[in-house]
Amino acid sequence: MARKFGMPWVLAGTAGLVALCAAPALASGGGEHGLPWEDFIYRCINFGILLTAVILVLRKPLGSALKGRVENIKEELAELEAKREEARREYAMIEKRLADAAGERETILAEFRKQGEREYEKILDNAKTLAERIKSQAQFTIEQETAQAKAELRREVAELSASVAEDMLKQTINAEDQARLVGDYLTKVQQEVQ
Repeated sequence: MARKFGMPWVLAGTAGLVALCAAPALASGGGEHGLPWEDFIYRCINFGILLTAVILVLRKPLGSALKGRVENIKEELAELEAKREEARREYAMIEKRLADAAGERETILAEFRKQGEREYEKILDNAKTLAERIKSQAQFTIEQETAQAKAELRREVAELSASVAEDMLKQTINAEDQARLVGDYLTKVQQEVQ
């Protein structure tokens, strides 16, 4: 709050200033080389009058300038306070966003974990299905190849048996046996034809 000085205070201040200025001169003692006292006192009075006039003339402009400066400072302080409050609000909003972002991050990570677990289960299920299919195909292929090998083995056994039987027959059958077999065969054919 600005303090108003009245005229008595201004005059008292001027007189005090004059006394302060005169104190060193009075302390020097005077003498031949000292200051002429009358001249010094006139100068101090002139200075006091000039200072009083300057204060009286400049009091209103200086007062309004100082008052304007005080008002400007108050406005600047109010603006700074408003900016500080705005900065606090923004800081609080940023803190809230950071907290929300941390919560969102946890939510997103939890969702990614769930998706990862679902994908893991899906991959396992697909792998099991594929393994079963491969196992089934392998079993089918084994059965087919085993059946084919058995048939091939039977054919080879039959061919070897026929070959061995033929060799044995060649060694044991003579011309009489052949004639008798042909005769028996022809008799059978004739019976069927009739």
